[in-house]
Amino acid sequence: MKRNTQIKLLVLLSVILSGFGCKTRKEAKPAVVPPVVKVTSNKSAVIAAINSSAFEFTTLSAKSKVGLMINTNSNDVSMNIRMQNKSIIWISVTAIAGIEVARVLITPDSIKVLNRIQSLYTAKPFSYIYQYANKQITFGTLQNLFLGNAIEGTVTESSIFSVHENQTQITSALSGMLYKLIMNANNKVVENTLQDPKGQRLIAKYADFQAVNGRKLPYSINLSSNATNRNIKIDLKYTSVSVNESLDFPFSVPKRFTVKD
Repeated sequence: MKRNTQIKLLVLLSVILSGFGCKTRKEAKPAVVPPVVKVTSNKSAVIAAINSSAFEFTTLSAKSKVGLMINTNSNDVSMNIRMQNKSIIWISVTAIAGIEVARVLITPDSIKVLNRIQSLYTAKPFSYIYQYANKQITFGTLQNLFLGNAIEGTVTESSIFSVHENQTQITSALSGMLYKLIMNANNKVVENTLQDPKGQRLIAKYADFQAVNGRKLPYSINLSSNATNRNIKIDLKYTSVSVNESLDFPFSVPKRFTVKD
């Protein structure tokens, strides 16, 4: 893969993880299943169970392998991810031979990217992602995407609950976005669909739940999104995760780097 193309894909990866702004392809009609049973009497209990099973942390450090496919171009990279709850997401992306090619620092206010191959530094307000995404996407949305938690405000008494076998489906609307969550028997999100008023959609699927500090965390995250001329799939697999340890978030701009607007 050409170097400049590689960096574009890596930067796009960070945008996609926070954006959810692409139109989906038409899906095949689902198989016929028995009618669902509406939940009307115990919403409060279900909501409380979902909230209590959410993955919580003060700091998180994870190593992961990521497969990225855009149309017919596929790339494999490694990502080191560090988070401070509700305030910082730090990502280091490495390619072949463990060489760091990009570093990303995301806060509720800004997105900063170091392109080490081209020696470029980009700093944008968080609102930069709205060029690619619905304006209702927040820092918290991005953080919960990495954790497999329900997005804040999408599971409420006004949501529509239904059950089928051992799964609960929750449908809700929040600030112009439609959300459909599928929860497993342990009240963990296994699928989360986000759709904006224009029909743009992203589907996030979660699997391989493992215990971390007494809570279940999905070690496998699959994202899929399609646009008119771009099909995107991201397959992220955590290889190790630790929480509530002292972390730093190094992000210094070398003097030789060019600032890119």
